[in-house]
Amino acid sequence: MRVGYARVSTGEQDDALTQQIARLEKAGVCKIFSDIKSGKSNNRQNFNKLLTLCRQGKITEIVVTRLDRLARSVVTISKAITLFEEQHIKLIILDAPIEDISNPFSKFSINQMGALAQFESDLLQSRVIHGYNYFREQTKACPQPPFGYRRENEKYVPDLTLHESGKSNWVIAREIIDWFLSNQSTIRGTIHHVYEVYKIRFSTTGLTNWLKNPTLRGHTCYNRKFNNARPELWDVRKDTHTPLIDEEIYREIETLLSENRRRWGRNNKGETGKGLLSGLVYCGCCGGKCYVRRNKNLLACKQRAEYGETYCTNKKSTSLIYICEFLDRALSEHANRLREYALSEEPTESPEVIELRATLANLQKLPQNNAIDDAIAKIKIQILQHQKVAYPSELIDEWVNTFSNVQFFKLMPEQEKAELYRKFVRSVTVLSGNITDIKLVDII
Repeated sequence: MRVGYARVSTGEQDDALTQQIARLEKAGVCKIFSDIKSGKSNNRQNFNKLLTLCRQGKITEIVVTRLDRLARSVVTISKAITLFEEQHIKLIILDAPIEDISNPFSKFSINQMGALAQFESDLLQSRVIHGYNYFREQTKACPQPPFGYRRENEKYVPDLTLHESGKSNWVIAREIIDWFLSNQSTIRGTIHHVYEVYKIRFSTTGLTNWLKNPTLRGHTCYNRKFNNARPELWDVRKDTHTPLIDEEIYREIETLLSENRRRWGRNNKGETGKGLLSGLVYCGCCGGKCYVRRNKNLLACKQRAEYGETYCTNKKSTSLIYICEFLDRALSEHANRLREYALSEEPTESPEVIELRATLANLQKLPQNNAIDDAIAKIKIQILQHQKVAYPSELIDEWVNTFSNVQFFKLMPEQEKAELYRKFVRSVTVLSGNITDIKLVDII
């Protein structure tokens, strides 16, 4: 099978992707795989599908417009070329005269092109880093200022935008802190109060980080986004703008936060988020995630716990055992359907692809102009993104063998079971103690 591969880094490069696809179609490929992701990433869905089919011997030729469309990493390119050689797959690069990748001169050319592609990527990254360093030297405000501030002339200034309550965000920000301190409240209690009074949402982590943010004390802070728990890594520039609070108030905040941790522990002594389906169960009322709380066999809506019944009315918790039993049956039934699909010779298309093809057919009947041509090109891209590979993969085999027998789950260790759930389950929706929807990972 002769296939093509196209890639762009961002969704804003639709025209470039359309051009690649058009050239690959002219090259006579029978199927095109495409991704919208950086070439340095190995986590590209359709690229990995392509490699899987290569390992299964389903592909004989691969066509790309340029080598850097395949990857922008010397290591990734080298691994791919090695795989193509092992499987006797011909690689055709439309913009490079390379016919035989096993030829020493072809390998030399590919290595040169791969090194150049990585060099261009690394050079761009270096420029970005230099830009960030200059940004910090000018003590410019970060693009996303904390609540209570806005960005003006690249500096932090009080946000005097009026809230629907009639108060400015600057005033509300100070009231939140005053209420937190005067009532000696918990973070969660403060979140409830802020949502009930102003309909402003904070998460527990979000409010804690906001209270600790040096910006509120008049300082500009860099390198904080991924280091919230490690203030020693922050780059803080002192006294750059109008402070919301002074250092004395901040010490009061720290004392109260420390007292809260001592009294209540952290996330119920680490129980929150732990369990077989952690991060996979969603509330049918507000859409928030459900976590194990207090009782390790019950899942409750996190949004309700944070914002109260004014935000979410899903009060009843759901049994973890009940969800697991229901999910095991659903996976087993789906595995049997999957076996029939894997053994069938005729490929099937999803309802989304069928609908897109109907839309494409209608557009192609209209008089052609630039707008219609653009719409047709975008529909073709969407069809490629939704198309399913009509061949059984290693993941399909694993799913069938694992889930076809529901009794298998009863003997499976909890840790292994949790890993399988994370691999094959996309989401479970619960409401009032019942399961309302299950979505499984689409692997075909």
